[in-house]
Amino acid sequence: MLKKILIPLIALLLASFCVGCAPSIQTDGVPDPDKIVPKRDVLIANLEDKDYTIETYTSMEGLSFSLDRVIAKKGNKFIDIVYGLSGEDASKVFELYCKLYSDDYYILAQNGNYVYCVSDKKTFSAAGFTSTANVGVQYIHN
Repeated sequence: MLKKILIPLIALLLASFCVGCAPSIQTDGVPDPDKIVPKRDVLIANLEDKDYTIETYTSMEGLSFSLDRVIAKKGNKFIDIVYGLSGEDASKVFELYCKLYSDDYYILAQNGNYVYCVSDKKTFSAAGFTSTANVGVQYIHN
């Protein structure tokens, strides 16, 4: 009788420890952009290690607010990401990215306070992204 109670109890206890195991998902099942998108310095370091050329900007044509934009390029491969936007500003940047980048990308996303466009899966991984999970709008081309 004790085994019938103890085994399910241990299984339940072990399962409860794994609630936070998924690195890009909060406990309520909603993706957490801060765990999905690599931090600015990490992204730059990751891509510099892969010989990408890094450029940073604090403004963008057509926008009246300052921003933190990083563009990394290596041949035809690229990532263009803006960090730390408010929801309204992220929507404005995303609209501009939709015009700026036609269909020549792997992923174009507004994910929480981030907006990014990445040319291909290898660059996406090399930059340090952990998932394509999203809490905003995104377009993915395979």
